[in-house]
Amino acid sequence: MLMTETHPFGALLRSLRVRMGFSQNHLARMAGVDPAYVNRLERAPPESTSLPSRKVVMALAESLEAGPVDVERLLVAAGLCPESILRLGGWDQSLGDIAAVLADGNLTSDDRAELRELLRIVAARWRSSAPLPSQGR
Repeated sequence: MLMTETHPFGALLRSLRVRMGFSQNHLARMAGVDPAYVNRLERAPPESTSLPSRKVVMALAESLEAGPVDVERLLVAAGLCPESILRLGGWDQSLGDIAAVLADGNLTSDDRAELRELLRIVAARWRSSAPLPSQGR
């Protein structure tokens, strides 16, 4: 069977749908879209510019019981701003700086992995519900 490349959104949508054991028809009914539309999304060529709206992506994600990371992945694959960025109020310079470093072609894969690990550690520090020492009274 000849496998053709598909748009990243379609490939991700298909993998999430298959993981849930849903048919295209079942997913479409749950998300309130036409089954043929789900088929077109999954089969869209890589150069396709016909991508779903945020409302459709969110309906598909909810129907697939997608976790926060998969929701963000679906939004980005559809060319949409991730929810986490919207909650921040939009893009800012610090996000741009980190993105630029991670996208730098001169950065080795080891350095990129180290930076990502540092970011995870820093994020965990402030994600914690424990008060910071300067906040305790």
